[in-house]
Amino acid sequence: MRQFEILRNDEGMRLDRYLKKILPEAGLSLLYKSIRKKNIVVNKKKVTQEYILQKGDIVSIFFSEETFKKFEGEKKKKKRGHYPKIILETEDVLIMEKPAGILSHGAGGKFERNIVDDMITYLIDKGDYVPRIEKTFTPSICNRLDRNTSGLIIGAKTAVGLREVNRMIREGKLEKYYVTICEGELKKEEKIVSRIGKNEEKNRVFAHEEGKDSVGIYKPLEYQKPYTLVEVNLITGRTHQIRYQLSSIGHPVLGDQKYGKNRGKNPYGVNHQLLHSYKLVFPKIEGSLKELSEKVIVSEPKGELERVWKEISKGK
Repeated sequence: MRQFEILRNDEGMRLDRYLKKILPEAGLSLLYKSIRKKNIVVNKKKVTQEYILQKGDIVSIFFSEETFKKFEGEKKKKKRGHYPKIILETEDVLIMEKPAGILSHGAGGKFERNIVDDMITYLIDKGDYVPRIEKTFTPSICNRLDRNTSGLIIGAKTAVGLREVNRMIREGKLEKYYVTICEGELKKEEKIVSRIGKNEEKNRVFAHEEGKDSVGIYKPLEYQKPYTLVEVNLITGRTHQIRYQLSSIGHPVLGDQKYGKNRGKNPYGVNHQLLHSYKLVFPKIEGSLKELSEKVIVSEPKGELERVWKEISKGK
């Protein structure tokens, strides 16, 4: 028999969903039968599978250790090593800076360094995340950046953080700004509205009548022939949206081999898109995540984007 105390990240979850997270190999029919026969109880009382767990509840499961091992399945060990660069940290959220060339999260197969694993390593070592205690929640990211896109990325330390940030993004209340260099002169601010579909096999997006609505506001900051430094207010967050939309109006992102002209060839030796997530503007927040209320988080462009724009400005 084992007992599990319901912590903050688990409250509000249905009992059957909680059980499936801690015993992923167990069938629902077996779990339901165990609940009916009082082999699984909450606070020593019989409940139904629809019971909503509360913080402090004690879930008792009267299974043998052999059965637990069978239903828990194999747990993957996290690789240890790097910490992310942290810009701001609260009880529920981490705002980090991702370098270009690093994945946002694991891609399966061979292990590669990624921001999610870096974040989990940091939280384990700090003591904010203890996998053997947290049975149903694993820290994760709320916004994803392509491998070669750098800048601000939001990590959720808790289920509350994940839920609330995702809600803000879904409702369009969290403003996300990027900076990039595009080919040619973008003469005025443009709001681009597209319907975008995706070819999963080629990992490429295209115009499609039944695709997802995609909206971005593109504002020229400075023009140095033949390139423009551009600020992007990303209203939606579709795959490759900025790269596709700028290319669709004849101003592909410098270095972009997928949507650029001549497969992104340029005199600056850049072989990937120069794109940086540089600013997050949070709305007024009350209650959970109030520490982020009306916060403006900025990460100035670094690395190749900074280098290339300096060279362009000097006429090199």
